[in-house]
Amino acid sequence: MDTKSVAENWLTRFALAAFRGNVDAAVQTFFPHGWLRDALVFTWNTRSLEGRDKISAYLHDTLPAAHLYNFKVDERKGFSPEPVLEGTGIGMGFTFEMPDRRGRGYAFLQEDMATADWKALSLFTMLDAIKGHEEVGPEPGVYGGHTLSWEEVDIARRKRIEEDPYVVIMGGGQTGLQVAARFRQMNIPTIVIEKNKAIGDQWRQRYPTLSLHTTRNHHTLLYQPYPQNWPEYTPRDKLANWLEYYAKSQDLIVWTSSYIMPTPKYDHDTKRWSIIVNKNGMHVPLKPAHLVVAIGMLGPPRIPEIEGRERYKGAVLHASVYMGGRPFVGMDTLVIGAANTSADVCQDLAFRGARSVTMVQRSSTCVVSINNVQVQMYRNYPDGSPLEICDIKFSAMPLNLQRKFSKAREKQYWEAETALHAKLRKGGLSLNMGRDGSGQHFLVYERAGGIDVGVADMIATGRVKVKSGVEIARFTEHGVVFTDGSELAADLVVFATGYIDPRVSLRELFGADVIDQTDPMWGMDEEGEVLGCYRPSRYPGVKL
Repeated sequence: MDTKSVAENWLTRFALAAFRGNVDAAVQTFFPHGWLRDALVFTWNTRSLEGRDKISAYLHDTLPAAHLYNFKVDERKGFSPEPVLEGTGIGMGFTFEMPDRRGRGYAFLQEDMATADWKALSLFTMLDAIKGHEEVGPEPGVYGGHTLSWEEVDIARRKRIEEDPYVVIMGGGQTGLQVAARFRQMNIPTIVIEKNKAIGDQWRQRYPTLSLHTTRNHHTLLYQPYPQNWPEYTPRDKLANWLEYYAKSQDLIVWTSSYIMPTPKYDHDTKRWSIIVNKNGMHVPLKPAHLVVAIGMLGPPRIPEIEGRERYKGAVLHASVYMGGRPFVGMDTLVIGAANTSADVCQDLAFRGARSVTMVQRSSTCVVSINNVQVQMYRNYPDGSPLEICDIKFSAMPLNLQRKFSKAREKQYWEAETALHAKLRKGGLSLNMGRDGSGQHFLVYERAGGIDVGVADMIATGRVKVKSGVEIARFTEHGVVFTDGSELAADLVVFATGYIDPRVSLRELFGADVIDQTDPMWGMDEEGEVLGCYRPSRYPGVKL
């Protein structure tokens, strides 16, 4: 099979139909059950359409108006035509233009055995650049004909931006900083507002043993990959320090110990916000055109209201403020929840010397080993492959189509976890294969799932006990009573019960009349797209 010729022939057919605005001809290049995922090319949104009827309806008005032209196969390594889908298909990247924009695409092609034609199982189109607003790239490093120092240039630039920012980003975590770095490369004057004293503090305030559960190439930062000898799984403090360094090395303007005060007002005539920033105690008025909310998917801690808490004499914490197990040596401890954070907290308490550790599992959990996750991560984000290429190829397949493939493979993955699951079941943990048998990956977008990094051995030996299928009915003076009527003594109760919608705190800042018009900030819609994030917020000048 000549993969290059197959890819070029398919692209020629699709490109001709797209150039002519011929929706019927374009749709015929897809399988009847094929998919189109579009990010900001045909609309200012991200959509996933399954089947020719939905694709046709979506393109009916948008394809002719887009005026696509100048399609070219992307010959770069990683994008050039290659076998995919376990050898049954061809993956190929391409570029194209519009009058005011440049785009790129990636297609998964398979042969239609009935006609011997190659068709798209899935096509991804995405905005790559806006003409006239391309990224500026690296600076020369020599200024004013070698008469100005970097310090002079930097001070003048910061002063100009701080006096009149076009964008204010709320949140100096990894997302806010990367958006700011991108905006800087596009000459968009931007200030990042961070409530903590230092960049990275939002990670430093998490439990000490926290490490990211994705491999390093997946969570490397824009323009600035990690050093070659970086840990495979980034520890909490190394990530915090790297974010602080990133903000400096990318020359981002960040105001720490700062926050926007209630209540920002949007002027629909001038299309500008009026905000007051409490900058380390000083009130600074700003009038940006856009506010980017980058506070993460986690809102305020979720702590259930439970009868009798006022008479309980032990300690009650949410996992968000758990700072390690050293203070609880020799104590009876209880951790509510059975996902990643609960597993980490239980493991830490047991290792640090708590007398007893009990995990309370309210409903069954999907658990996979970190080794299994690593294999799958390497498949999509191999070391040495540029993040841009990995991201585009992973994003090219709609999540709902990924789910279909995953359901077919999940039994195989599940069988590979037999030893792990035997340990967990021995300790009394109830397990599932995800919401619909599609595994742990999709739970990240839906509600989060479990990854074992060592607690399974502790559960198997009884060092960490499991109480499954119950919740706390009420507190007693020295412990809890569960919904099954059983009791347990506890000196510490940690709620690893997640977080509520971040729009709760945003409502307090912006007011209900603004935030109630926006979508939830996590979860999946019926098309398999993530709700709220990187999509129109439904309120002008606010980006979530």
